[in-house]
Amino acid sequence: MIKELLQEMFLLKEKGYYKQAIEILYKLLEISDTPEETSEIIYELAEVYFFSGNIERAQHYTEKLLEASPNHIDALKLQIKLLSNNTQKRIHVARKLYTLTNKPEDLKLYLALLNKARLYKETVSYADTIAKDFCYQELADAYYTLGEYQKAKEILEKQPQLNEICELILAKTCYAINDDHSLNIVETKLANSKNPEVIKFIIQLEFDLMNYTHVISLAEKLNPSSSPDILYIAGVACLFKYQTLKAKKYFNILCEKVNEPKYKFALALAYVQANQTTQAIEAVTNNQVYLKLLTLILNERAITKNVLSKEFLTTFEIFPRDKLALFTVADICLKRECLGLARDLTKIPHNPRDLRFLYYEIKLNILEKNYEDANNLLSKYKNNDNFALLYAELLNSQNNFSILENLLNSRKSYEKNEFEQCCYYYARIFESKGDYLKAIDIARKGLGFVNCYTERYYTLLYNLYKNIGDSTHAIDCLEKAANINPDLRPALIKENASL
Repeated sequence: MIKELLQEMFLLKEKGYYKQAIEILYKLLEISDTPEETSEIIYELAEVYFFSGNIERAQHYTEKLLEASPNHIDALKLQIKLLSNNTQKRIHVARKLYTLTNKPEDLKLYLALLNKARLYKETVSYADTIAKDFCYQELADAYYTLGEYQKAKEILEKQPQLNEICELILAKTCYAINDDHSLNIVETKLANSKNPEVIKFIIQLEFDLMNYTHVISLAEKLNPSSSPDILYIAGVACLFKYQTLKAKKYFNILCEKVNEPKYKFALALAYVQANQTTQAIEAVTNNQVYLKLLTLILNERAITKNVLSKEFLTTFEIFPRDKLALFTVADICLKRECLGLARDLTKIPHNPRDLRFLYYEIKLNILEKNYEDANNLLSKYKNNDNFALLYAELLNSQNNFSILENLLNSRKSYEKNEFEQCCYYYARIFESKGDYLKAIDIARKGLGFVNCYTERYYTLLYNLYKNIGDSTHAIDCLEKAANINPDLRPALIKENASL
């Protein structure tokens, strides 16, 4: 009779008729003949309660069984599932299970639980066990988190085939040790992944490579509002690409989710970009250091560069923990040639893979006329869109106009949406040829864009008009340049006095 009832119970359990299965199991408890039968019936009762969602009853019968049979393997496995809210006890049970079975799959479960509890050192203590190849994912994850990147990489590269999670760990490891070749291979494999964690990693990678357009498109696929980190990165990328409305949208969502001063400062910068000064100030009004920094940014055109550098130093404490603030100030310092402060900013500890710091270092070398150093740093990155125009800036500073012209023509500047910046270089090329009227025409076209290069266009036009003897237009352009950069006012005064 017990055999027939058990068969009926298993059939009901398989079909999901848990209530009826439980009723049969209670009948079986009443008629079971041996302790072994009773143990198995109690286990089945615990499991059916688990499948039915009654965790409390499932736990009750699992504990009852383990009191009678402490080494019941299936009961231990079920208890691990039932203890989802008790990490330490789960680890204790998983360790006991592995001790009893010595099976690789039970070690894998135990190590996974250790990693979940951030007990990574305990995980790697099993690195020399016979089952280590079966548990390579857990060991690699632990080594990566402990910063032992080479060990993580060695474990993963020994495997004939990796799942997506392991490919992601390998990608993060290659990223950490600057192994570009291996990283490119792994990134190619992960390119079409729909795993949110993979997409988040690629977003961070593309952001560090200054590929901001790609960051924005990836973030939209992921639904950036699901992750504050991705929301912030996407918003910053939008700022850098002057997609102001989208940046405001992201930062507003972020500030509603998290009360974090640097997020409010990011929102303030989006308002500045939209010429909404009042809203920008309101965003940081409760943080005096950020408020002072924002005030300096808003008024930098009215402050000479020496005073500006000193004032920025009073907000220096922000920069090590807020890279957007650092980048914003660095951009102003490079534009105004506050080179000492800009150099200090680039020395702040940072991820060595973040190319924006390298970009600033190269820019500084160009401004300081360290052309050989700038060229050496650029050699690896000349094919990167962000650095190709920095190479153009180097050639321009060296008056190497023949190579500059070849570079611009080979880049198909119109297609690359770089015409705004390239107009300046084309004007300089025609200036070098003595064709001042053509240079003026091109520089005037460059001024037709809403851009960041207005001051340098007016300064160039000042020199071009002087070359053709048009003092009226020359002084007008110098005056407009001085309205943007107050450091040019002495030159304007001197020019006016010479008339």
